[in-house]
Amino acid sequence: MAALTLHDFVDVGVLQEVQDRFADATGLAVIIGDEKGRPITEPSNFTSFCLYIRSCPEGLARCILSDERVGILAAKDEKPVIHRCHSGLVDLAAPIIHNGQYLGAVLCGQVVMDENEAEQLEMIYGNVRDLPLDRSELFKCLQQVARQDEKKVSAVAELLFITANYIIKMIAAQIAQQELHQKTQKLMEELHVRTELEKTLQDIELKMLQSQMNPHFLFNALNTVSRLAYLEGAEKTQEVTCSLSRILRYNLRKIDKLVPLEEELEYIRHYLFIQQTRYRDHLHFECFVDPKLERLPIPLLTLQPLIENAIVHGFEPEGKRMTIRVRGEIFGHDVRFTVEDNGRGMPDIPLADMLLEAQRERRAGHTTNIGLYNIHRRLQYQFGAGYGITEMKGRPGKGVTITIMLPGGKQYESVDCG
Repeated sequence: MAALTLHDFVDVGVLQEVQDRFADATGLAVIIGDEKGRPITEPSNFTSFCLYIRSCPEGLARCILSDERVGILAAKDEKPVIHRCHSGLVDLAAPIIHNGQYLGAVLCGQVVMDENEAEQLEMIYGNVRDLPLDRSELFKCLQQVARQDEKKVSAVAELLFITANYIIKMIAAQIAQQELHQKTQKLMEELHVRTELEKTLQDIELKMLQSQMNPHFLFNALNTVSRLAYLEGAEKTQEVTCSLSRILRYNLRKIDKLVPLEEELEYIRHYLFIQQTRYRDHLHFECFVDPKLERLPIPLLTLQPLIENAIVHGFEPEGKRMTIRVRGEIFGHDVRFTVEDNGRGMPDIPLADMLLEAQRERRAGHTTNIGLYNIHRRLQYQFGAGYGITEMKGRPGKGVTITIMLPGGKQYESVDCG
């Protein structure tokens, strides 16, 4: 990550306004530079001598290096310093430091002290006459440099320190504003996600209610059919009826309830028993789940919709036998499930694009991928952004593989699966 600079904290226009007011109040040259001595603002009240030196690349490079050095000195002392620049003029610098990071300095001065004036001018001229500039113009500009006494320079140094501290307070306020904005944005995003998930849960519960007008009547009817099938010797009919009854009972649980993984797998077996009865030898199921995970609490209907999705979108009644495999394994501190089929397959669309399309379909009232979208959002809502459907791979004619990540235990503390 790149180091932050003054540009990241304060608007340059605001810095320029502060600098111009300081220059008007003191009558001295002022500029604000970054930690490398490079100018951030436009010069205020610069002397013709300094502007002339900065007009050539070599002179500008010397000025920037001089500003960098004095800024570092001021930062080390954490207070204003008075020094002579590369040419010999008297300059002042006050550091801009926030949270221990040196960001730059406020620099002012470009004056000659009123004592030993002749000696100073001779020394200054000697320091810069090697620059590729017209010497007569250089000397003329030097004569125009202001003279100041030590008392005023010291007073300006104190004022410079106050100005630098004002800029630091501006930086602190700007950072606080940025942090508040980021927290507000994050809160709004979390509220949006929560609203979407609550709507998803409401839609699911509404659809479940619509299909459960009188569950007791359904159970009684199924039990009656099961007993009749038994009395008539129709064992297969009895088995299918019992499986359907258990499926309905499982579906009647609250959608936000956690259940042991073994119950979800048992539910899947009943569901597939009915489907295998329907499609006979064309549908095969394999389950490879670590026995350590049997009591793992998972949200109700986490895996079954993926099985159903595979059959609805991948099964070809007149084609090859379809095999669906469920795998569950401990993956670091998490648990990874994969649901794989060898069915019709699909184009290998990026997961983010597929989920976005499913969200659009949900809003439009379509149902193609809503089951996958609902699972993903439910799991993210319950466990965080790192969980849910993490991968979906498909190829036409080669089937689809979907990967789900769940937390391995800490997120389930104090959760009742009963």
